[in-house]
Parts: sequence; structure tokens; C-alpha cells
Amino acid sequence: MQSTTRTLRATLGAAATTALVAGGLALTTLHAQAVSGGGYNPAQQGCSKAADRNDQPQSTEPGCHNATLQLNAGSGGYAQRWHVLSINSDQLANGQSPHAGSVAVDPGNGTTYMLRFDTGTGTFILVNPIGFATDVATWVIGGGQGAFPLPQQFVGTPGQPSVSVVQLNTAKRNPADAVTNQQVYFGADDNLDNGEHDAVNPTADHGKDRRVANGPSDGGAVQANTHLQGSASDPASLVSKNVDPTDMHNPLRAADAGTGACADGLCAGADTSRRKAYQGGCTKCADQSVYNDQNSTNWRSPDCNSGSTANQNDCGSGWRTGSEQGNIYQPYSERGAYYTDPGVFVYEDPDPQASPLTSGVLQYPICELYAGTMGVWVCSNQVVPSPGAAANGPAPAAPQQRSAKTAAPAPHAAATRPVQAQAQQPNTAAGGAGTGLVIPPLPALATPGSILPR
Repeated sequence: MQSTTRTLRATLGAAATTALVAGGLALTTLHAQAVSGGGYNPAQQGCSKAADRNDQPQSTEPGCHNATLQLNAGSGGYAQRWHVLSINSDQLANGQSPHAGSVAVDPGNGTTYMLRFDTGTGTFILVNPIGFATDVATWVIGGGQGAFPLPQQFVGTPGQPSVSVVQLNTAKRNPADAVTNQQVYFGADDNLDNGEHDAVNPTADHGKDRRVANGPSDGGAVQANTHLQGSASDPASLVSKNVDPTDMHNPLRAADAGTGACADGLCAGADTSRRKAYQGGCTKCADQSVYNDQNSTNWRSPDCNSGSTANQNDCGSGWRTGSEQGNIYQPYSERGAYYTDPGVFVYEDPDPQASPLTSGVLQYPICELYAGTMGVWVCSNQVVPSPGAAANGPAPAAPQQRSAKTAAPAPHAAATRPVQAQAQQPNTAAGGAGTGLVIPPLPALATPGSILPR
């Protein structure tokens, strides 16, 4: 599993690399986000889902970026969009610090102009002084035990700097087609942390784990999008098609923005629209809100993660009794689609690839928190109704517990959080109607010696 220091370095490393690419060797304070936050997508980073596979720590993929700042336009998926501008930091082999990248400009005339650079410092210096300060602070707080945390990158040999300009053939674009659909996107992942490779080994369990792979264990995005609809010839449509105050999932259809961050199993973020945070392998499971996770977490062993192939096989449901053998595909196959809604939220990462580092501080399962258009939720209980409940009327029932056919074994009663009775909740359904505020009984917050009932 990753250490706290490595997690902090990965988060702060995104700051250094973004500014390195954008302005030379300057630093900024932007943060790396998470796989299940902000709409991070390995494809938009130019990477395959297994680019950072844990069994090939020295591998890199051409065109794969551990950080990218982009301006895109046009409709359709990322591959079909017009990539007007991108500033990128290249994926690293393990043991290297950020040192190479590119700046690409596509004016829409059929040619993309790309400046590629390499500072030659990948094995010489650590381009992350904030991360180094964090290491030193951790060493001091710990009483100065062990060797002083001098980064190994300070004692290497610099390589040869290089700069080149290339021209690439691309599709011609009509600027008028991009007027209503634009995107600003910043994505980063923990490969910034000296080339960390902690994605699933896709060949494990006879290739079954290939379906589990969805990028590195920590990464994510900050993005803003416009997608205006309607016609100037019908002024009313410019309002009716772009704004809907009664739609609690997407009240402002003309634009959206979101951000998120995960640190080894604990996630937080904010969004203005409904966005998919994670897609598991269960196609029969009902869609789930990240703040209303009623599904089993028996597999959440502290050793279940994608940090190594061995950890991929420490995901058995019997881990509490000392039998944690079980492949990561099993918990993946028990998870369906997870969504965020407009508002702010804190939740447990549903992705079994996440390293549950907080198990030493907090106990899983973690109490989810949410406040937004769907009301206020605490520990999967709606304590304040959605403001749109009265306007929308009754809504579909809230997601139920998975069936016995798809549920993970439950050797301990504490591993499953009971669903509160409907009579205790005026609005258990997303956006459901309610006549008053009724606060249901809530489980106690987790402490280092307790486990929340789920």
C-alpha cells in the first residue's frame, strides 16, 4: 500500500508538473485529483486503462500523459472533438521525476503544431520541493528516526535536454461548429509521483483482471463544459432547453463544472450536474449514488488494491478472520454504476483498486456526506429533503440491497449497513416527495476502534 507521504507527494506533484509544462520550471498549487472524481478519463490523458500496470514499472506509452491541461471544442466523445490547445507532461518510468512533455496547438486548418521538450532532469532532480518539504516535516514529527529523507533524484546524472517542433496532419475544423460546445480540462494522476505504476495487472487471474483496469489508483480531473442548445429564431428555446430548475440532477443544462479528489479510498468533490464516478462490472446492479452506498464492503481488506499483483489477490471477503485470498475481479463484479449529483460530497471510493490507507485512521465503511440538490445525506440517510421534492412529486424508490445472487458473503453482521425503514425517511428516493423533516437514527461516526454498521 502507498504511504501517507507518497500520497501527499502525488497530490502536490501535480502542482509542480502542471506549471513545469506551462511555464518552464515554475510551481503552482493545483492539485492532482482522483480516478473517481471530476470526470477523469485515461483516454483523455492519451493512455490505455492499464498504462500504469503494476507488473511493468518501467513501461511507458507514447502520447500518454500523467498531467494535461486542455482546451477542446465540438461535440461527441473526446476522440471526435477539436483539440484546440493542450499542455502535457509525459508518463514516467518508475524512479523518474517529471521532465518531458509537449505543447500542441490545432488552429483547425488541418495541421497540429507540436513543441516537444525534455529537460533531461528525470533522473537528476526532484521537481517537487513541496513534496520534499512534506517528507522532511514527516521525518521531524516522527522524532528524526531513520535516515534524513534526501530524494534520490538529487544524486543522479542529468540527461541531455532537447526541444523539437513537429507538424501533424489532423482534420480541418469549422469554428462555427464549436461555438456552443467547449471544454477546459485538467487531468492528473499519481504517475507524477516519480513514475508510480499502481494500476491493475491486466494479465492476472488468466486475464480476467483486464476488465477491472480503469487507470491508476489515484488520479482525476477538474473540468468545465458548455453545451448550449436551442435556436436564436426561437428565443424561448434558449431558456427551456438550457435551464430546468425542476431537474435536480441537471438544473443548468447549458454548462457544467466538476472537480474531485481521492486519497487512497476517501474521496471528496463538488459538481454542478450528475456525473458517473465509477463503473463496476455488475450490469444487473441498480445505479447507485456515491452518498447512498448500501452495498456490501466485505471485500474492503486493507491489503486489497492494485499496488501490486499480490495485492490484487488479497480481496477475499474473509479477510477479517485472516483469510483474505480472493481476486480483485470479485469485488469489481459486485459493483455497478456510481454517480455524483450537484452539490458537495465526501464518500468512500467504490473502486477496489483504491488503497484503503485510511483504515489505520478511520474504519471502513466510511460515513458518506452530501449536501446539494438532492437534499442532505449522512451515512446513507437523507436527513433533509431535496428542495425539488415538492415540485417533482413522488420519485422512484431508492436503490435497494443487491440480491443474494450477487451479494458478497457476509461472515460478520457489521459488514453490511442496514437500510433505514421508509417510515423514518421522508425522502429516501432521489428527489422524492416529503411532507416534513424527519431525521432518522444515524450510526456513530467512525473512530480508530470502531466499524460503522453497513
